[in-house]
Amino acid sequence: MKLKLLMAGVVAALTTAGAADAATELVVNGGFTGSIGKGATIVSTDSATQIAGWTVLTNYVDWSNGAWQSSDGDDYSLDLIGGFRRGVIAQTIATQAGRTYNLTFDISGNPDMYREAGRFITVSAGGAEIGATQYVLSSANTRQNMLWTSRSMSFVATGAFTQIVFAGTSDNPANCCWGATLDNVSVMAAVPEPATWAMMIVGFGAAGSMIRTARRRNAFAAA
Repeated sequence: MKLKLLMAGVVAALTTAGAADAATELVVNGGFTGSIGKGATIVSTDSATQIAGWTVLTNYVDWSNGAWQSSDGDDYSLDLIGGFRRGVIAQTIATQAGRTYNLTFDISGNPDMYREAGRFITVSAGGAEIGATQYVLSSANTRQNMLWTSRSMSFVATGAFTQIVFAGTSDNPANCCWGATLDNVSVMAAVPEPATWAMMIVGFGAAGSMIRTARRRNAFAAA
């Protein structure tokens, strides 16, 4: 009975610790805030680190301050097809190898032109693609009402640092300049289920029991 109570207490403690760890936001400036004038500013690889926490890896992105509605109410967001080219932006975060992480973000589409073209974002983590998502505009999409939606993906880290990459694409070659918009990026560690902690503890207990049994046998044989 005492062992069961002890195990229950350990599981509860580990679960609480895991939940606290998972609540830690790993992305810096997931809302793309900064100090730019109202409207849209083109950020290229020449000024790659202008957006705090982020690096433009390829071509350009349009950095919006009130050019259209943001998803989180701070006026800032990105259009991943900026300056007539498909942009790629990235951030490297601290991770633990073998651990699962949940990535969430909000997506919409620049409503100015080419409504018939889908807006796509391809997402990679640690050099491997983890998903691609599409946003299709409707007649209701406007600069004042972007109709943002949320997306979620997950990945398992392979090292102490993981680069998160967002690449803008379109299904229409003519749509060079009005892409998917991105906002409210977040990465947090996944919380192991209590049953997982319990299985780990049972495994440790079984290993300890085997060691103790082996020691007693050895002591008996020596006697």
